Amino acid sequence: MSDLSSGQSARLPHLTRRGFLVGASALSLAACGNTQNTTSGAGTKNALGLKLPAGAASAGDQYYVLPFDSTGASYKALDFYENVYSRAPLADQFNIPLVRLNQNYQIVPGAASSWEQSADHNSWTFHLRKGIMWSDGKELTAADYVETLRYSADPKHAWDFSWFWSGVIKNYTDAVAGKVPTTSIGVKQGKDKYTLVIETEGPVAYIPSACLYTTPLSAAALNKYGSGSYNINPATCVTCGPYKLTKFDPTAQVVLGPNKKYTGPFKPPIDTVVGKIYAGGDMLPRFQTGQVDQLSVTPLDLKIAAKNPKTKALHLYKNPNDFEIWYTFFDTKKPPFHNVRVRQALAHSVDRDSLIKSLLAPLATPAYGYLMPGYPFAVEDPLKPYTNYDPAKAKSLLAQAGYPDGKGFPSVKFYWWANAVSNTEAVVQALTHNWNSVLGINIQLQQLDKTTFYARMNKKPTEIQMGFVSYGMDYFDASNMLSVYKSDGRHNWNNAQYDQLLAKGAAESKAQARQEIYTEAQVQLTKEAPGVFVFHLLYGYYYAPYMQGKALTKNKNGYDGIQWPGFGATSDSLQGLYVAQNKQNWPRQKPNGIS
Repeated sequence: MSDLSSGQSARLPHLTRRGFLVGASALSLAACGNTQNTTSGAGTKNALGLKLPAGAASAGDQYYVLPFDSTGASYKALDFYENVYSRAPLADQFNIPLVRLNQNYQIVPGAASSWEQSADHNSWTFHLRKGIMWSDGKELTAADYVETLRYSADPKHAWDFSWFWSGVIKNYTDAVAGKVPTTSIGVKQGKDKYTLVIETEGPVAYIPSACLYTTPLSAAALNKYGSGSYNINPATCVTCGPYKLTKFDPTAQVVLGPNKKYTGPFKPPIDTVVGKIYAGGDMLPRFQTGQVDQLSVTPLDLKIAAKNPKTKALHLYKNPNDFEIWYTFFDTKKPPFHNVRVRQALAHSVDRDSLIKSLLAPLATPAYGYLMPGYPFAVEDPLKPYTNYDPAKAKSLLAQAGYPDGKGFPSVKFYWWANAVSNTEAVVQALTHNWNSVLGINIQLQQLDKTTFYARMNKKPTEIQMGFVSYGMDYFDASNMLSVYKSDGRHNWNNAQYDQLLAKGAAESKAQARQEIYTEAQVQLTKEAPGVFVFHLLYGYYYAPYMQGKALTKNKNGYDGIQWPGFGATSDSLQGLYVAQNKQNWPRQKPNGIS
């Protein structure tokens, strides 16, 4: 998700050799006395009244423990519309968005059972399910969504994600700027309290996808407490989701227990969720000893874990999470990268297949364009001629740019920040070697801390001439990812034709027409090479063997494990995960604070 590592799912730190060795010995000790959930609970009901499936452990074992690393984090909220970048673990569980995503990244009904676009294409109407109740006894209605979106546009609130709806919802941009009252933004009740109307700044075809981010606050609680911070206190938490807050300690643990007043249609088998918060340290021994139920891994982790018989036997789950791309960007306003042939030369100098095989496999795929295969409207084959590995073509392009064999090419600093999951240090070294050896130029690496990197990149004008960075989706539509390169966007490449294609694609409602438009846009972007697209990241996960269910099975693209946006209200994974009988005797420790 843009510059934040999605708060919707836990991205966990990499393990180290020390952590692995410690975990190996700890595992043998833990196996002696901490094994749980061996009793069958099939056919019995959990705390939410849901009958458990065949193979499930007892109702008392239906809890799910996820690890989070708090290094560099400051947890202040549990709701998207209160604060995005400082959300704590297990955020956004106290509501039901208008729509959700299934494991195939398809938009499916959430609180809204249906929706349609108006005849003039300037508004969308959502029809809410009746009878969904907040825990304070009030019914979920259009007013909750209206007040939440108005709150997000209030300049006094200064919401840190207001750009998301700016230029989309009618009058939203002006409201954020304080030019018009928040009551004038284009959200309102329709014909009755179960009808929500969203008016847009012109035709916007992707509103249903964007409405994944309509996780409402309670209008009554918002009015009573003046902000959404009421949900970080168990005594004042108001929920219409299947969970309620039972403990909030942002330094150690967040616990969600069953909301026994839940009346919604999405009851999960897991009735208790625990977010274990660690201030750094090695996650593998915590997973091996049963303190947590899942682990995120890197390619290096896999090599180390393969040496342990117990861990080696686990299935590696892989999926694209938020369809993240890692790429090199350029300051296209200054020499030498103002010259398109220079940029194209660097694009044709990258041996993506060799780089991935040696450094990232099996957790990456080569990026020939900005959109990962499987993402809406993504294409690959039409883009390869503009960015495939072709040293001879690269040298020719550089010569055409006025730098034969690299002669006269200025020394350039290539900025990067360390990210263990994507192995950036080794990757940027390989890229630099490719460019310098193929083209005979002098590109020098310069590491920055993440905060400084983004601050310098985002300056207008940018203070980074050439850098390595990532981007992941905010919502599942090409209009989101491709907008990174629109004029006055994240980078300073401006192309009127590309902008026109994006505007045309956003307004078009027919899928085939949108495909043609976005294909042309992707070709334009890749051909002009304002960036060198290197790889699409895959996320690897281990789950304890007793974690079972449809949510972990392969989707239509062959990816498994819990897909983005993770185990939460915005996904149907809530209904597809349960704790099975622990027939493998994998160790499990029940956390403090849950019954």
